[in-house]
Amino acid sequence: MKKLYLCLVLELCVLTMSQRTALDTSILNSIYRGYRNWLTQSYGTRNGDRMSQLRNKYKFQKEVPIDVPFLCNVTAGRSPKVPESVHHLKPGDIDVIAAMGDSVTIGAGVTSIYTFEVNIENRGIVGSIGGQGTWREYLTLPNILKEFNPKLIGYSLGDAISTDPAAQLNVAEAGAMSKDMTFMATYLVNKIKVDPRIDINKHWKLISLMIGSNDFCSNMCATSSPWTMLNDHKIDLIHTLRILRDNLPRTFVALIPPPHLKELVAAHQGRESFLCYLASMIECSCMFALQFRDRRPEYYKLIERWQEIDEEVANYPEFHRNDFTVVILPTLEDAKIPLAEDGFVDFSYLNADCFHWSQKLHALYANNLWNDLLEPVGNKSRSLISLFEKFLCPTSERPFLMTYENSQNNET
Repeated sequence: MKKLYLCLVLELCVLTMSQRTALDTSILNSIYRGYRNWLTQSYGTRNGDRMSQLRNKYKFQKEVPIDVPFLCNVTAGRSPKVPESVHHLKPGDIDVIAAMGDSVTIGAGVTSIYTFEVNIENRGIVGSIGGQGTWREYLTLPNILKEFNPKLIGYSLGDAISTDPAAQLNVAEAGAMSKDMTFMATYLVNKIKVDPRIDINKHWKLISLMIGSNDFCSNMCATSSPWTMLNDHKIDLIHTLRILRDNLPRTFVALIPPPHLKELVAAHQGRESFLCYLASMIECSCMFALQFRDRRPEYYKLIERWQEIDEEVANYPEFHRNDFTVVILPTLEDAKIPLAEDGFVDFSYLNADCFHWSQKLHALYANNLWNDLLEPVGNKSRSLISLFEKFLCPTSERPFLMTYENSQNNET
């Protein structure tokens, strides 16, 4: 089976675009999905030996002993009565969690040991939407929220492609770009509407959205006028948020600006193998290919402007109602990969391709997303801090997820 799928995928790779187009789309999809399913079943989180290897390589967070209690008092973390306003939403009031995004949100190759395994989709341990295990072994936003509301639904479980039931309400796709968001939002709305577990008018929903890295990696250098991407993204984002607003009452959208890739480029300088460079150049040619090196300063400014547009659109009054809001969680805007003891970037925070994230970085991401949710708008953290170094908890003075309104009016 292994040789069969590898041969089929390699055959597809050498076909020209016109040859691929001539093939039946359903056949292509069937082959590729079969290949990815085979990968996840063979190399995913169900493989105990693999997980032990990754923990020994320090690619995973250290497990928290069972005798160590959860860091917050959860007794007051859910309102006695379902709140009517998104500005009075406690962590335990979230009943449904969902996510939109790209390869980071699908958990691309989190459990990879070899580069070819990056096609594994470890959705169950993604920082923003994974719900596999508990916070002790996999710190994720859903695993934190489950401590406040054990009946939370929507999070991904295990290794799964988007059409697998285990993916649940994680509709992210590898290679997704800004232009894909409106389709993704429509698809998510439909999934929520047909889910018999969800009362769309009663249940409060938390949807995270992060997009942009593939636009930076593949589109910026494909045009002589990359700045036109910005207006296109702005239009895409506005339309996407309107789809969510007009179809999903009682929704809190966490808009996460993508990380600035200059930090990843800098991380690779001075400490990388040829395979790391090759993988990064293939996956993100606009940032890593030498032919575009002189254009990087321009590209870096474009990424910064993209992040600013996310914040500007999130501030539009049309996206702030009593039953719907959009809040920026800027934890990745200035994020840097932590350093090792020798002063170089610690590559244990990246997976086998030295580009996507290991579970340890996903755990760090989850910790910082959680903090951002509880920090006032305008005072949210914009960089990563060490795991559990700062882990906020709801308080009597500030019990709610922080929105533009309750931050400004101090309604805590």
